[in-house]
Amino acid sequence: MFKASSTAALVATDVAARGIHVDGVSLVVHVDAPTDHKDYLHRAGRTARAGEAGVVVTLATSKQQTAVRGLTSRAGVYPKFVDVRPHHAELVSITGSKEPSGIAYIAPVEAKSDFGGARRRPRPGQDQRRRRPR
Repeated sequence: MFKASSTAALVATDVAARGIHVDGVSLVVHVDAPTDHKDYLHRAGRTARAGEAGVVVTLATSKQQTAVRGLTSRAGVYPKFVDVRPHHAELVSITGSKEPSGIAYIAPVEAKSDFGGARRRPRPGQDQRRRRPR
């Protein structure tokens, strides 16, 4: 859905962020800044690929600012720090925020087994006969 441009946002945890290649990412938001400058650059590098423009936003509390300044400095990045509140002009400009459509998105539901849990598929090469009882 993201690649087809029918979804406006892609959310990835730190675990999922490695190995993801998605073209057309114009904004990366660090909700919880990494502690290592290489991880910061790796995450930020999701935007502005192949000569495209992009914006990176790192959310931080006032208590976290010193750590974020050190992190970005070690990464060779010297960001603009802005104190923002909801609906702040800078925030609206960066995120391109829009009025909510009022239409709920309902995600597809995974098929369930007769026992109420998700169906388990055997892994390739897994021998079902060797399964130990619990």
